[in-house]
Amino acid sequence: MGERLHVGKPTTLEAYADRSPYAAVFEDDGESAYFYGLDTRLGTQPVLDAVHVYNVCALLDRQSLNEVEIRWSPDQQRVALLLNGEPHACFDFQKHRAYCRSNFPPSSSWSQGGHTWEDGAVDFLAG
Repeated sequence: MGERLHVGKPTTLEAYADRSPYAAVFEDDGESAYFYGLDTRLGTQPVLDAVHVYNVCALLDRQSLNEVEIRWSPDQQRVALLLNGEPHACFDFQKHRAYCRSNFPPSSSWSQGGHTWEDGAVDFLAG
């Protein structure tokens, strides 16, 4: 079960893996939302990558988006962001790859293959 989401209200949801050094953070700052992948071994600069999830002003029906959840793969090498039960972003720490439905930003130094969405990135959710 996810956490209650109020789109446009500043919200932060953190999820730390307990068997790997990784973490993920969802943040809605009131204007836009991002999903961050972190490596806790990196000290004061743990963010590996960030992907755009939504702009508040672009959402037609904010009230219909009301649940946010961060879910880990069994091996804790992948983590997905779900909104209303549907995956919107994912980090694959083993492959150094991030995925998001907005495909923004197009690439990063960590995810050099880009951020284009691929359903296979979240195949662990089906299990």
